[in-house]
Amino acid sequence: MPHGDFKPTFYNPFEIKHRRRTSRAQFKVLERTFMENPKPSAAVRRILAQKLNMTPRGVQVWFQNRRAKAK
Repeated sequence: MPHGDFKPTFYNPFEIKHRRRTSRAQFKVLERTFMENPKPSAAVRRILAQKLNMTPRGVQVWFQNRRAKAK
């Protein structure tokens, strides 16, 4: 089966990803949320992702990086 017919639901190895920088507005919301709770639940991350037009994984990675920076 050629990969052209491949319809993944979660991960597409053929999709080219580009790094997205957080905007100043996104940063402010993420930083404010971090100050309230440095380890948000998956549900909170999903809500933040929708609100900020990011992926839940992007929000998760942002929090991981921010916790590492806080050390």
